[in-house]
Amino acid sequence: ASRAPARAAAMISSRLGVDASIEDTEVSLGSFVLRGVELTGRAGGLDVRIDRVDLGLSFVAVLFRGAAAVRSVSARTVDVRMDLRDEGLAGSLAAIRERVGARPSEGATGTGSAGGRVYEVRSVSVHVVDREGDLVTIGDSSLTKIADDLRCASTDSLLGDRAGDYAAFGPTEIHLRRVDGDWLLHAIEIENADIRALRHGESEAHPLALRLRDALALLRGSDSDPARPEPAENPASERDAEVGEQSAGTSDPGEIPEAPTRLFARLTSDADLSVSNVRIESRTTDEGRVERIQDLELDVDGGGDGWYHIVVGGETPRGGRLLADLSLMPSEARAEGRIEARGISLALVEPFVPEVPFYDSEAGTVSAKLELDAESADRVRIDGGFRVEELAVFDERISADPVEHINVSVRGKGDWLPKLRRLEIASAQIRMNEALVLIEGELERTRDHYLVDLVAKLPPTPCNDVVSAIPNDVLGSLSSFEWSGNWSAVTRISLDSRDLEAAELSIKVRNLCTFERAPRWVRVERFREPFRHRVVEPDDTVFEMMTGPGSPSWVALSDVSPFLVAAVISHEDGGFYEHGGFAPWAIRDALVRNLQEGRYVVGASTISMQLAKNLFLQRDKTLSRKAQEVILTWWLENALTKEEILELYLNVIEYGPGVYGLRNAAAHYFDRPPSELSPAESAYLACMLPSPKRYHVSYERNQLTRSMKGRSRRLLEHMAKRERIGPEALAYGLSELEDFHFYHEGDPPPPPRTLPPLGAPEEPGPNDLDPYEALFVDP
Repeated sequence: ASRAPARAAAMISSRLGVDASIEDTEVSLGSFVLRGVELTGRAGGLDVRIDRVDLGLSFVAVLFRGAAAVRSVSARTVDVRMDLRDEGLAGSLAAIRERVGARPSEGATGTGSAGGRVYEVRSVSVHVVDREGDLVTIGDSSLTKIADDLRCASTDSLLGDRAGDYAAFGPTEIHLRRVDGDWLLHAIEIENADIRALRHGESEAHPLALRLRDALALLRGSDSDPARPEPAENPASERDAEVGEQSAGTSDPGEIPEAPTRLFARLTSDADLSVSNVRIESRTTDEGRVERIQDLELDVDGGGDGWYHIVVGGETPRGGRLLADLSLMPSEARAEGRIEARGISLALVEPFVPEVPFYDSEAGTVSAKLELDAESADRVRIDGGFRVEELAVFDERISADPVEHINVSVRGKGDWLPKLRRLEIASAQIRMNEALVLIEGELERTRDHYLVDLVAKLPPTPCNDVVSAIPNDVLGSLSSFEWSGNWSAVTRISLDSRDLEAAELSIKVRNLCTFERAPRWVRVERFREPFRHRVVEPDDTVFEMMTGPGSPSWVALSDVSPFLVAAVISHEDGGFYEHGGFAPWAIRDALVRNLQEGRYVVGASTISMQLAKNLFLQRDKTLSRKAQEVILTWWLENALTKEEILELYLNVIEYGPGVYGLRNAAAHYFDRPPSELSPAESAYLACMLPSPKRYHVSYERNQLTRSMKGRSRRLLEHMAKRERIGPEALAYGLSELEDFHFYHEGDPPPPPRTLPPLGAPEEPGPNDLDPYEALFVDP
């Protein structure tokens, strides 16, 4: 008896992978009692205290059967505490998983003394904390396990903290059943629940859903960090490093989200789940509590044949309604029934989609109506739509300020093919304000590939309505543009991840718009005389210079070396003279390249788009700025000729740190006027444009880096291939690269020289439609 506490503690420690201690033991002919049991995680973060453990056994049977003679285990007054802030918790859980996972399943199928061991735990309390405070609090609960059945009951449970997000549950009963070695949820009954979510746009706390997700990931042993550090920004790429053009991440684009399938995989085929009298509310930091939905009920019944019948119902205080009556077969991704929501506040939706950057979700609502008809195992018909009103979002990647008053409605019908994981869209309508887009086609996504084949049509629509589809908070002062006439478009995109090179992108536009009114600050008349060009650098320093016709730094297009014009067009915008500001073929090539790489590699900005950025916009990388860039590019293409756009572009863009304008660049690098730039010098200046500060290193070293030399050589060869320069000019330029010279202050003036003829047609030819596919990405 004196050795029993230490021996029992050693056995428990070995079997469970924890450190164990026992204050005392009590032995009788029919039982073995442990008092003052304490289990702690070997690396910290976990502490379990048990007042008393009773083992029901027969000592005669113990002599022959050992531990298998224990008929029952009963624990009283159990206190479980877990601290997710403790860095050692992951190690403690790993040790438990290693020991428990190595033990074979008991496999008992009887009840009581007939074969299955009975486990009973009474008066259990659980307390879990993370870095934001209380996460799980369960009091006065009990567990009973008989063979392959585990029943849990509690009088009250709390997820989160009542000072923030929380979910409080009243009397709860849970029944788990072991099937083929896995514990599955067979039944659950919850009476009364109160759920509240803060508006996280104004709260430093993370949503409860994310906190629980991270806690479960830690318990399962995944790599998720409970601290939830913010994701690192994607590094800027060579060209147009902007939101929407950044890294696509490392996840497999063909992977299907399996969360719903995994959820039902944890249920028995005849599961019976019932949750009643649920109230959901939200609270802002300054407006107090606002009830969102009341008397919410949820029932899930498994039919034992793979189908689950789900009924959800509830009402909102303002007359809104939520109703769902569905039959689901998760294993085949089949469903039939209907879903209806009317006037549901976005504040109710917000906790379930924490990835959406909601702002003032109190003001927005969502309504939806969807009917599903599983006419066969191969096809589910879908008919319905949804409407979001007064949506507001705020994210620095979207805009520097909140974007409010977003109204979108979607209506359509089609077929879902479960076995192929394909959605066939027979017809769909997307309306934003007065603009309507019609869509048809198909989407397919499996674990191995994804496929997109869509046609989008914008019927003839007043030009003002087209632009008004973009929220005013995105357009800013550009919303004061006014047009007359109509605008229509047809876009088709077809791509398959199994053969991205075969991707197609077609954009056909009929632009009958006429600019009637433009904001004063974008009028182009000021660029026809000297003007002040102002640039805000990435470090917020400001660069200013006087330029424009008549200023000392200005150079007319007629005074620019033809080699420089050919090099810039070849490198930056091969179809400059053919498009109206946007190059669909370049967009297609950039899309394919970025999908192949799984991240942003290249962009598709034209010279006109780059000029719009340089003249009118700051360098903030947001979707809002991208939308403004599109409007301004459209404006420049209408207000200026191609020659005026190119001339203005060459005179305002950056060619290096503090080097703006072609005249300054030619003097800085080569001490020559722009008219005397050679083929190789022109190629070098063009190759700098995507990242002029980065590529200034060649000048600082007073010799071309191997990378820049290769880029310049490839550009010259490309220019010759596209007949923008002749063979003589190509040979001259390639020879220059072997002994390339920069000018530095104090150097003697460069000697006179005779340049070869351009050797190319004066007018752009058909080959100019082809973009420069290599895009000069470093090897």
